[in-house]
Amino acid sequence: MIGERAVVPVYLKTPDGDVPGDPLYYVVAANGTFLVRNTALFTATTPATDVVGLERQQEGITIHFPPIPRLILEHVIGFFRTVYDRWDGEAIAFLYYAPELKEFRVEIPPQTLPRYRSRGRWRTEGRLEYGCLPRPDGFLKLGDMHSHGDAPAFFSGTDDRDDREDGLRIVIGRLDRTRIEMRASFVVNRLRFPVGLSDVIETPSGPFALVAPPDDWMRQVVCRYEASYLATDCSRGDADDD
Repeated sequence: MIGERAVVPVYLKTPDGDVPGDPLYYVVAANGTFLVRNTALFTATTPATDVVGLERQQEGITIHFPPIPRLILEHVIGFFRTVYDRWDGEAIAFLYYAPELKEFRVEIPPQTLPRYRSRGRWRTEGRLEYGCLPRPDGFLKLGDMHSHGDAPAFFSGTDDRDDREDGLRIVIGRLDRTRIEMRASFVVNRLRFPVGLSDVIETPSGPFALVAPPDDWMRQVVCRYEASYLATDCSRGDADDD
């Protein structure tokens, strides 16, 4: 409530908007809020770090879905570990949630592992190319999980550039160890909020069980061999690997 303070107009910056003639006003634009001052000597536009008469607002995120069941995580981790064991590669899985049913679902998008020849053997690049999937009826896209192979679990600069869609992000690393690493965050409007694992998953007291991935999940993974080699279904393996 402003009380006895003078009212300062607020305008939205739109393509067809007129330039106001007020001596003092705020402009809300795509890149922030600005204070404009019109005087006999100058007109100045400066970033508005504080808005007179308003309380400050903190950034934050509140989760409205239950923890992801352990069994779902074990299936996804089994998929990631199989891709890592076979081709030393990364992988991704999409997560969906039906609020009315309180039910989770995992779908595996088509994904490609670029491979190259080095020192007499095939090696997998440290990147992953993947496509889109239609959203299952009755479900919302919750987010995704992706792996980092034997590297630590962290959100890389590539993740920051790629995470343009709102949703939960879980990254899993150290797949070469008994105890894997896992990190979680929630992205909204390109801003990443760290979240605790216990807030979004059923965390076990011991290591996750190894669950073999379904065949239809593995069929979504293909290799693209660089140079003279053509794309090959990864499920057939690499017969000439050393």
